[in-house]
Amino acid sequence: MSFDLIKKILFKFDAEKVHDFTLNQFASNPFYLKKLFPSFKDHQYVRSSNLAWRNKVGLAAGFDKNAIALEFLDHLGFGAIEIGTVTPRAQLGNAKPRVFRHPKELSLRNYLGFPCKGADFVESNLKLYKPKACLGINIGKNKDTPLAHAHADYSNLVKKFEKYADYLVVNVSSPNTKDLRKLQDVSFMSEILDEVNKVRVLNKPIFVKISPDEELSDLESFLKLLIDKNIQGIIATNTTIREDWGRGGVSGEALKEKARLVQERLLELTYYVDNFDIICAGGISTKNDISDLEKKGASFFQVYTSFIYQGPQVLNNLDRKNS
Repeated sequence: MSFDLIKKILFKFDAEKVHDFTLNQFASNPFYLKKLFPSFKDHQYVRSSNLAWRNKVGLAAGFDKNAIALEFLDHLGFGAIEIGTVTPRAQLGNAKPRVFRHPKELSLRNYLGFPCKGADFVESNLKLYKPKACLGINIGKNKDTPLAHAHADYSNLVKKFEKYADYLVVNVSSPNTKDLRKLQDVSFMSEILDEVNKVRVLNKPIFVKISPDEELSDLESFLKLLIDKNIQGIIATNTTIREDWGRGGVSGEALKEKARLVQERLLELTYYVDNFDIICAGGISTKNDISDLEKKGASFFQVYTSFIYQGPQVLNNLDRKNS
């Protein structure tokens, strides 16, 4: 059965229910599914001083929040897999329905609010995982943690997960947790990063995932803060707000233009900066998206929404050799 036919059937049902069903199938039937969906084998390793990916396209956070299907996702051949967002304690997230498809725009909108089974559950899965892909762990504060205490959530998660991660991501930019984006303000961000640095023992790379909705003029000062705090990179970007579409963060093609402005500006600002990486996420769906950003200096890319719309074939679709 082709993916297009599978997608046609699945897209008739609620988006979050389909996602959960699919992820559970990936987790419980990896042997059968590996036969159905072959691995992307053309591994052209991409390296920097901070990262080593088996190819330039990774899976963004949000797809496998609780690290339940890593064996199958690893099999597909992503250069890196980023799990999460992981919160210290289990939480349900926002009320349903909270995931919506916009197929004409090849986009998604979600108002999930960091649903997570908690750090202990995620750790139990990571103990069983023997990764081939680079492993990123995306971390966030619990919904009920006051902003003034958010630094403790992030530092405790770094302490817990540093030994499992190839890199960690401080998520302060989701639009779906009330006031979370306020943590991008200098005072909060500085405190979070200070506390994170205090507990780093293995010196695994730390990235900060940023919003596409901030002023471009603020990026230079934000970047300087991260470099001063010995942070190794930025993931650009998270989802964007489209109030005309309804609540939640928008990803996919509808995010592309706004994300590209942020990505290109950051690549420009960091072109001569040593030991600092920009991972481009948001609207990455074609070979041209990748080649255009490579010309600006990008080496690492993440997909999520294009994986939903294109399926496991997405890695082949993004490979310039398959023209």
